[in-house]
Amino acid sequence: MGTKNTSGVRKVIRGGKPRWFIDFRFTDKKGVRQRFRRDASVQNYAAAVGEAARLMKRAAETGIVEETAAQTERSKAITYSEFVTGSFESVFMPGYRPATARRYRELHDQRIMEFFGAMPLDAIGPREYRKFAAVLNIANVQTKGPMNLVRTVIRAAFDEGYIDKLPEFPKGLIKTGKKVLDAPSSEEVDAMLKAPGWLGVAIALAALAGMRMGEVRALEVRDIEFDQHRIIVRRALSEDSSLKPKSGDERIVPLAVGLEVRLREAVKSKLPKARVVIDCDGQTPRRQQVLYKFKRFLRQNSLKERSFHSLRHYFVTELMRSGASAEVVRVLAGHSKLEMTQRYAHATQADQRAAIDKLGR
Repeated sequence: MGTKNTSGVRKVIRGGKPRWFIDFRFTDKKGVRQRFRRDASVQNYAAAVGEAARLMKRAAETGIVEETAAQTERSKAITYSEFVTGSFESVFMPGYRPATARRYRELHDQRIMEFFGAMPLDAIGPREYRKFAAVLNIANVQTKGPMNLVRTVIRAAFDEGYIDKLPEFPKGLIKTGKKVLDAPSSEEVDAMLKAPGWLGVAIALAALAGMRMGEVRALEVRDIEFDQHRIIVRRALSEDSSLKPKSGDERIVPLAVGLEVRLREAVKSKLPKARVVIDCDGQTPRRQQVLYKFKRFLRQNSLKERSFHSLRHYFVTELMRSGASAEVVRVLAGHSKLEMTQRYAHATQADQRAAIDKLGR
C-alpha cells in the first residue's frame, strides 16, 4: 500500500517534461463525490501545494472548487489595505509572536500603507516593488523589513486565493550584506556584570548563559536546577505573552560558576513559580524597561553603547574561541540552524588572523 497523497499535488510527465498536477476528490453541494484535476498555475512545488490547499479548502467549505467570474472579479478588486485589515489580520497575524505582530503593524503604519494601501492586490507587481524600494532609499530607510513584509502579505493573498499568481520580486531590491557580529570584550562584560540588582542578574543570564531578553524575563526559579548545575530554558516572553523559545525547543545550559553564585542570591525566599528577574515593585520588567536601565548603566560607567543582545553575541563568541564545536554551541545557544552559529566562527577566525598579524609585527 502506498502512502496516501494528502497534498492534492502530484508530478506527471507530459511531452517528456515533468509537470505539477493538482488532483483531489471532494464532495459537491449535492453530496456527490467529485474529482478535480488540472495543471498547477505556477510550476513550482511549494506554489502548487499552496494552490491545491486553497482549492481543497474552498471545496470543503462551499462544495465548489472554481469561483464564478463575478466572485473572481470581486476578489481581484480588493485593495492591499482591505486584505491586511481583513484576512491578513484575522487569519495570519494570530500565528506570529506578539512582538512580531506589533512590528508588522508599525511597519504598515509607517510607510507601507501610504504607498500600497489603495492599490488592488492584482495590480502589485515588479514595477510597484521597484517604486516602493526607491521611496525607501530616498528616505534613507532600510528596505529589508518593509519589502519583506509586503512580500509576506502578497504571498498570503495568493494562498487565500485573492490573486491568481505570485508576482515576480526583482533581484537586488533588498540590500542584505553580512551583518557584523560586534560582541563586547571580556573587560566590558566584567564591567557590565557589576550592575546592581535585577539588571546585573539579567546581564549575567545573557552573557554567561546566552539567554535572549525574552528568555531572561520569563525565567522562573523552578527552571534553575542548582543540584544539577544547570538552567532549563523553557519559555520566552514576547510582549506579555509566555511562549516557547524562539527555536521552538527547550534547551539546557550548564551554570557557569559566577552565574550560579549570583542566581543563588537572586532566588532566595522566592517560590518555584516566581520570576527570577523582578524589579523593585516585584514585577517582571518590560522589555523597554530593561533596555532603558541597561543603556543608562553603560552611559553612567563610560562604557561603549551596546545592545542587550550583544551580550548573547559575547556568550557565543567566547564559546567558539574556547574551541567548542559549532554543533555544541548551536545547542547551547538555541540556534535553529547551524548556519547561524557558523557566522560566529567567521568572526573568531578574524580574531585569530589578527593575533597572527600581531606576532608578525
